[in-house]
Amino acid sequence: MKWLIVGLVLVLGVVGFAAWSIVPTLGEEASMAPTRILAADGSLLYEVNANDQTMAAPVALTSMPLSLLQAVIAAEDKRFFEHAGVDPIAIVRSVRDNFRANDVVSGGSTIEMQLIKNTFFPAAPRTMLQKIREATAAWYWSLTHTKAETLERYLNTVYLGNNLFGVQTAAQEYFHKDVADLSEAEAVYLAGMIASPARYEPLTHRSAGFTRQEYVLSLMESNGFVTTDEARAIAETPISFFAPRHELRAPHFVFRVLAELESSYPDIATGGYEITTTLDPNLQSVAEETVDRRLADLREEHVTNASVVAVDPTTGDVLAYVGSAGYWSADDGAVNMATALRQPGSALKPFMYHAALMEKLVTPGTIVPDLPVRYDITQEGEEGSYVPRNYNYQSNGPVTVRDALGSSLNIPAVHVLNELGLYTFFGTLERFGITFPNPPEHYGLGIVLGGGEVTLEETTRAYAALSAGNQLIELRLVRSVSQDGRVLETFDTQAEPIFSPHEEIAAEQATALITDILSDPTARSLSFGETSLMEIGEPVVVKTGTTKDFRDNWAFGYTSDFVLGVWVGNADNSTMYGVSGVSGAVPIWHDVMAYRYRDRDALAFAWPAGIVDRDICTTSGLLATPLCPKRRLEHFIVGTEPTSADDWYRAVQIDLATGAVATSACGAETVTQIFLVPPPEYRLWVDREGIDQPPGEDCEGNSSPYASSDRQTIVSPLDGETIRIHPHVALEAQRVPFVAGASCGGACRWRLNGEEIVTPDETYLWESSPGAYTLTLDGADGQVQFVVE
Repeated sequence: MKWLIVGLVLVLGVVGFAAWSIVPTLGEEASMAPTRILAADGSLLYEVNANDQTMAAPVALTSMPLSLLQAVIAAEDKRFFEHAGVDPIAIVRSVRDNFRANDVVSGGSTIEMQLIKNTFFPAAPRTMLQKIREATAAWYWSLTHTKAETLERYLNTVYLGNNLFGVQTAAQEYFHKDVADLSEAEAVYLAGMIASPARYEPLTHRSAGFTRQEYVLSLMESNGFVTTDEARAIAETPISFFAPRHELRAPHFVFRVLAELESSYPDIATGGYEITTTLDPNLQSVAEETVDRRLADLREEHVTNASVVAVDPTTGDVLAYVGSAGYWSADDGAVNMATALRQPGSALKPFMYHAALMEKLVTPGTIVPDLPVRYDITQEGEEGSYVPRNYNYQSNGPVTVRDALGSSLNIPAVHVLNELGLYTFFGTLERFGITFPNPPEHYGLGIVLGGGEVTLEETTRAYAALSAGNQLIELRLVRSVSQDGRVLETFDTQAEPIFSPHEEIAAEQATALITDILSDPTARSLSFGETSLMEIGEPVVVKTGTTKDFRDNWAFGYTSDFVLGVWVGNADNSTMYGVSGVSGAVPIWHDVMAYRYRDRDALAFAWPAGIVDRDICTTSGLLATPLCPKRRLEHFIVGTEPTSADDWYRAVQIDLATGAVATSACGAETVTQIFLVPPPEYRLWVDREGIDQPPGEDCEGNSSPYASSDRQTIVSPLDGETIRIHPHVALEAQRVPFVAGASCGGACRWRLNGEEIVTPDETYLWESSPGAYTLTLDGADGQVQFVVE
């Protein structure tokens, strides 16, 4: 009797569980509760609602292309026609794969199981018991419905991103055609999206979507649906996409949030969740309006796009996020340029100088040469040469590190990097969260001028780490996820120190110096002048970046509680017409930053211990003397401050009778004159600037201590140099400097491919044209050969 009762209880339990599982499928479909995405202040950004005119009338299975059906079966349930709603083989494989990976990397859900969950249990919790319940209901469904009925119902209700349900709706919105008219390529792309709509939808993740399409084609090939040649032809077929229109704010941010949460909440679109984000809606509106307004001023310069990321460096909260201009526009507005890999121009220079300051290789007052130079390099296994040039094609002679960084001079940056070493620089970048796929040798010295690729998100995060005192923090988009009034999950960020304890003091000191330099208007004057849109009336750090071919320009800036990154360019990577970071990205940066501090003050950064000040001569970087006319109070890490007095400015006694250097044998009438006498490597700069030098003879006819060799040389261009002309920059702005290394006595006689050019000065700006050239100069040994492309 006991076992009979136990058996009866078990039977009743099984029957009851089956009824509990099956009964919901006998009634009406469960309503899909909308998921609401909220800004930080609780205002609505987007409501994902399946009942909001986003599901077209059902389409018969016979009206759907065969390629779509085959792709869906290959990708979602290859034994669809063999099982009865539950596929034991797939379940065993899923358990094995997930166990091996120690993560959920594979699912065993059949099409029936997906249909049951999406239709009747959209908001049910993800528990093992619920999985068994859905499997039981799927088994029953397979007994009461044909495979054709199941597939038709599934394809008419499946979620395909952007609030679109069913393949007919998705076809109409993404491709502007009915599902029956889809090409094979479009059908396979659509089928690939089912697994993860937020990750593969074509507006913001098109590249990932095409990768998924290729994978689905490989599955179709292994299932015998297509041949290898057919799969290749489908993959190579171009597809035109269109952006669906919805009522939503901050679209790139919203879809970035959905993509981030989808792995943890697969029913994110239909589960009735309330997602509270970090977005400041007012700042977001200002950023979007500023992007539209400033881009309108640049249309004639072929500038169509921009991206903005604003962050609170203390929490990692993303406060504003414009992925592209005009999400619904035809200019690739749906592409998220904040996550796109682009060349950074000079935007990484602060991190190189940070490393050099930590290594005590340089100080803000160190003099570095801004002179024409060529580096013999080996890159990617090949020997060659590298010739850095400044943005304006000019050179400034001896400059301090402060001026070199503040004015974003290229030649000094490469000089410092060559001394520092590529591996040290790359190590610093990696600490700040910026990584590259190839080893340092692949990029060479040009990396500091933008030779690699970064994203706006990761570079803004790196600047946020500088702002936060070398604390690296993940960007936070979501604060919490709730359902039915219950908080399911909160998202907190934890800052991690970038440097080890024994490096911390040096790192703090280096960061303080970088911050001081980049917020110093005087340091920018060589390249940008002392007044520009880089000023907002508050002490704010700012750094620009421009690629040499004008495809990308950037502006980054920070205070102690706000970090702002801006990218400007074209999503299709086409060239802008001479637009730099100052004229492209900075105006957007300025307006958003000025709005942020319209009614508040930017707090000053505190100086760490171990910083000392010295009055230096900015021409030589040495301690100032009364003879030096250019001086400033400079900051140094203790122990790196200069100890020697300036000896570049010299007081020389001149004999009035002869005009030569006076000696004791000369007459009594002399005058003291002050001369700037830099080291010999700056002779070119002295001659070019017309800086008077002490006489080379004394009054007795002997060589004076200031006599120099008059041996003539060609300093620029460099032998073997290749000079590239940019098609969208005026030729007069790309003139090639012919520079003599010594005085020509009033007439320099150049010969370019045999044609004589006579110039009164030692520097001549030649308006270039493509070709191979040989240049000689009377009095100079040898010749220089160069190419213009």
